Amino acid sequence: MRKEEGRTVENPVEARQGFLDRPVLAVLVVSVLLVLILYALIYFGYFGPAAS
Repeated sequence: MRKEEGRTVENPVEARQGFLDRPVLAVLVVSVLLVLILYALIYFGYFGPAAS
């Protein structure tokens, strides 16, 4: 990192804010699947065959 004309200049590696590695992607996929399962359970709980 260096200063040029009062601004900070970084190369692409230094400027990278985050990464989409396997643990991050796994947490994203698992959390989305859990939310979908929860929505399905709530939906079938209200509108299922026993709710008539």
